Amino acid sequence: MRTKWIWPTMALCTCFAAGSFAAGSFAENREVVSSKLNEVTLFFQGAELTHSATVSLVKGTNEVWVGGLSATIDQSSLKIKASGGAVISAYEYSVDYLSEKRSVPSVRKLQDSVAFYQKKFQQIEVDTKINRHLIELLQKGTEKNVAGSEKGVSFEELTKMLDYYKSKSSELEAIVEINKEKAKECQEILRRLQAQLDQESRENNKTSGILKLTLTAPIAVNSQFTISYFTPSAGWMPFYDINIQSTGRPITLATKAKIRQMTGIDWEKVKLTLSTSTPSNGKIAPLFQTWFLDFVQPIALRSQNAAMKASQRAYSYAPTPDTQEVAVLSEEIKNEEASSEYLYFVDNMPVDAETFLSIDPAQIKSKSFLDKKQAREQYGEQVAGVWSVSLKSSLDDYVITADNALNMTYAIDIPYSIRSNGKEQQVELSIQETNASYKYYCVPKLDTETYLLAEIAHPERLNLLNAKANVTYEGTYVGETYLDAASTHANLTLTLGVDKRVSVKREKMQDFSSKKFIGSEVEQIFTYRLTVRNGQNQPIRMVLKDQYPISSQKEIKVELLKATTPPTFQNEEMGVMTWEEELNAGETRTYQLSFSVKYPKNRTVNL
Repeated sequence: MRTKWIWPTMALCTCFAAGSFAAGSFAENREVVSSKLNEVTLFFQGAELTHSATVSLVKGTNEVWVGGLSATIDQSSLKIKASGGAVISAYEYSVDYLSEKRSVPSVRKLQDSVAFYQKKFQQIEVDTKINRHLIELLQKGTEKNVAGSEKGVSFEELTKMLDYYKSKSSELEAIVEINKEKAKECQEILRRLQAQLDQESRENNKTSGILKLTLTAPIAVNSQFTISYFTPSAGWMPFYDINIQSTGRPITLATKAKIRQMTGIDWEKVKLTLSTSTPSNGKIAPLFQTWFLDFVQPIALRSQNAAMKASQRAYSYAPTPDTQEVAVLSEEIKNEEASSEYLYFVDNMPVDAETFLSIDPAQIKSKSFLDKKQAREQYGEQVAGVWSVSLKSSLDDYVITADNALNMTYAIDIPYSIRSNGKEQQVELSIQETNASYKYYCVPKLDTETYLLAEIAHPERLNLLNAKANVTYEGTYVGETYLDAASTHANLTLTLGVDKRVSVKREKMQDFSSKKFIGSEVEQIFTYRLTVRNGQNQPIRMVLKDQYPISSQKEIKVELLKATTPPTFQNEEMGVMTWEEELNAGETRTYQLSFSVKYPKNRTVNL
């Protein structure tokens, strides 16, 4: 049997235990065939690496060691093929910790610099300590000479002594201060040198994996080995560069990738493929279990007073919070007075309305609502309803496994070299152009800024991914946006940034607003004026939105006063008004929203 590794004998093991076996001798007693990394398929998290190696085999049984593999291998993913009729009967993977690490000139230079400044710093410290000691001795000697003489000290001698003390102590103190500055400067240089040395050491001191193969060859042959495996120590992340030269020209969309790897081996001129799929890591498709309905029995509070205290920030708003409702109500919650009509519970714990409405809907596992009758039976007459949600608490709650046929790969034709240092390396994948329609958008109730939006029709043709995007408009970087490729909308909307040249103002019109009592009810009329000015030198398409409230109680009546509100698109479910018009260059337009609210005069409403 031919072997390419001489195992340490018992004597060597004994020497190792005694400390006389150097780490390098372990490497010297084996012959390791170096493998070449040829291909890398990179996933969002993880990568599949494919190596090749050529080994001379003798007829019969052979033991071969192949090195140059990653030190972070998922061993269950190892696949090995051998040509020439060689049959692999067994294999064993291990990590090589004993091989001598590379020592590059840059690292040696940094190490020498660190040693030089460490020695210099020590010399400064010693010099400072000596000078401080001399100052102490000078002070003690002067005090002793002045106070210790029986005959006293003449005025002339005393003057000379004090002059000498003053000049010498000043000289020594100056040296100490100079040394302080030198020590501080030296420490800063050492800090920067050590940080750079740590980085260079991480990049150049790498461990690698070794594969021990036991195989049988029918004849003496040069066998070609192919070794592939999965490693979690790499990944990539997509991002986009969006360039808009003008609103009259197509959008240029550049797809890019940020690649990182810490596999322990440098990728030298490999064929690189980026895949949007992710290995399943043992996930199993979920199966339904029976869904039983039952009544919800919230845990009662210790006392009714505690319940009222927990709900002191609650608002009379019945619908379950979703993303749009949270956005609409968040500004109102910050500024309006609270009522105690509704209670809110998260995992049976009382919370205020602001906390309740801030919950991400994706984190809600289940929800329930107690109407007025049920709520008052459990929590008292002042409670109009109880909202209760249960949050997702385990990974299983968040995992949804589905068979998705859309799987894109980006195969890069030119060889790529990426070092194993964990630093991001950017790769450009493709550049494409697409037409878009542009509009300016503002919701002054929530934000008085005017945003430039781009709408792309049929976004599925672009094969986009969920990713951040850097936006350049008319040659100037305007910021970052996000591409939501999973959106179910027909058009893809991109937020390109804020345009200060289009201004919007929202103000309450006091002359058209009023409050009056009608029997047992209070009627309030609210009128708002919205003013839009196009400060650009070209026409724009403007989308303006405002909102009136929706009642969740029979006692509260809301009416949109259409006579004083110009016709426009209306979403009655959310109470959202939309004006969409063309504004000429320099044009100013005004819009008006008016609504009335009636409610019992002995109650308070969150207006």
